[in-house]
Amino acid sequence: MPVAMGTRAVAAALRIAAADGWEAATLDRIAEEAEITLEELQDMFVSRMALLDAFIADIDHDMLGRAEESGDGDGPRDRLFNVIMARYDALRPYRDAFTAIARGAARDLPTAWTLAWTTRRSLQWMLAAARIAHTGLQGELKVQAVGAVLVATFWTWSRDESEDMGATMAAVDRSLRGCERVMGWVQKMPRPPGTRARRAR
Repeated sequence: MPVAMGTRAVAAALRIAAADGWEAATLDRIAEEAEITLEELQDMFVSRMALLDAFIADIDHDMLGRAEESGDGDGPRDRLFNVIMARYDALRPYRDAFTAIARGAARDLPTAWTLAWTTRRSLQWMLAAARIAHTGLQGELKVQAVGAVLVATFWTWSRDESEDMGATMAAVDRSLRGCERVMGWVQKMPRPPGTRARRAR
């Protein structure tokens, strides 16, 4: 994929979404806004959903870099807090566009499916960055718990105009306390005979 051209296409889609809503970010308008042909756009992204997938993957990459720079924290909740805030920091320049995409998902099934799939992928990367095991039944429950934190805090973040994102930080901290209780319960779940508990890495 020509990187510069692909970046222009994603940026064009986000500008359109922020200004006029995700529904307005049609393939022809994205190509026009990015000053490329439809053929060039199709060479890079086979669909609008592929473009959205690529954007979320870029956010994941940015999030992981920010989380690494922010330090580990003392425990799982501290580490998860850092990772979630790193994600919101990565999304911040695109807040209007991503909020429009989230609203558009309520009216567009392919967008809803894509967000569900990419969010699940993001959650696994988030748990990995926090050094919390995320495979098997217990891992699935942890993915669901952290996903619930994102759902509970997303709209607070979308309206938080403060420089330090104080309202978002408070909402994430409250939600993580509930998540921590769930994770504590998960750790105490009975295991099949003959298995041993393994420490999360």
